[in-house]
Amino acid sequence: MSKRGRTPTPALDRLTTTERGQLLSELLMAHPDLVDQAENHALTLLAVADADEIAKSIEWTLREADADQLALRAGRIYGRGYVHENEAASEILEELLQPDLDDLARRAALGLHDVASQIGLGLLRGLARCRTAVEDGTVLAYAGPDVTDDLAWSVHDALTKAKVSLPDGAPDSLPTEWGRLLIP
Repeated sequence: MSKRGRTPTPALDRLTTTERGQLLSELLMAHPDLVDQAENHALTLLAVADADEIAKSIEWTLREADADQLALRAGRIYGRGYVHENEAASEILEELLQPDLDDLARRAALGLHDVASQIGLGLLRGLARCRTAVEDGTVLAYAGPDVTDDLAWSVHDALTKAKVSLPDGAPDSLPTEWGRLLIP
C-alpha cells in the first residue's frame, strides 16, 4: 500500500508565527472539542528540554553577543550619565540570558519542574563553559571575569523563585565553588 502524500498547504506554510498563533486561537474557539487535545500536545512539547543542548545554546549566545552594541550602550548616555563598558557588557549578557530564565519560570508555573530543572542545569553548564577561553574584544571579555558567577546567581534566583531544585548530581558538572553556593 502506498503512503498518501500530504495535502499541499501553501498559505499555511507561509504564515508568520503570530499569524499561526492567531489561526490556532480561532480554530480552538470554533472547535472547542479540540482544546483538550491541543492542551495535551502543548504540555508534551513543553515537557522536553535537553540540558546539554541548552548549555551549548547559551554558551554560543553569550560568546557571540554583538560587541557593536557596547558602542551604543557605553560611555556618556543621555538620561543615564556615564555607563562603563563593563556595566554595559554585563547588561547585554543579562538581557541575553533573560528569555531562558523566563522559559524556566513559564514551565515551572505549569508544574513541569523536571524540565525547568533541566533548563536551569543547562544554563549553569553553559555559563560554566563561558568562564574559560574568553576572546579579547568580546562582550564576555568586556563584562569581566566574574560575570558568569553573577549570571549563575540569576539562574539560582530563578530556580528558587520557581521552587525548582537542580537534579541530583548537578554539582558534578558545575564549578566547585558554584556547587557549594548554588546547591543546598
